[in-house]
Amino acid sequence: MQPKIISTLFSALTFLVYENRYSNLIHDHLKPSPMSDLKLTPSLLAMLERIEKHSGTLLMLAVTASGGQHGKLNKLRAAGYVVKCDHPSVTAGAWPAEALAITEAGRTALAKHRTEVAEKSRRHRSVDKEVIFRRDGERYIVFLGDDRIGFTRRADNGTWNHVDTTMAHSGYAKTRERAGQLLRRRYERMVREGSI
Repeated sequence: MQPKIISTLFSALTFLVYENRYSNLIHDHLKPSPMSDLKLTPSLLAMLERIEKHSGTLLMLAVTASGGQHGKLNKLRAAGYVVKCDHPSVTAGAWPAEALAITEAGRTALAKHRTEVAEKSRRHRSVDKEVIFRRDGERYIVFLGDDRIGFTRRADNGTWNHVDTTMAHSGYAKTRERAGQLLRRRYERMVREGSI
């Protein structure tokens, strides 16, 4: 084999080996960072919401100008919630200003937080509601706000028998009010478990 062909083959093999190594390095570098378990404190949450609102146009200098903000921004970056991107029209000195953009991980974290807040709010609204009894013949239909949660009626021995809306649970209590509380507890547990 001619030396020129051997040299060309060697160069081609070397290129392929190094190209493969570099493409793996680039691929690993571009992989999204794993989602962090960063606890979104009120200040981090406010910053992330602001970045989401102005994604791609909020300049980093505006965010980091006040004391302590840079550390918070670094926490969001480390969690993979925020990335820097070049701002097309603004420069700070000779360097292009850096704008902030929210990542999919950041949007997911915000959505999760908002869902948790809505769930807590719904639970608190349920706590504020009173158990209401509406007479229906010999029994009382039990409501929690507008939700029907079961019924109760007085048994022959003076206790109050209560049955939930699924007709799968019943019990006895000394008073009608206690029967309502037990139905309420059962209803709230079923809501938490997602069975209704």
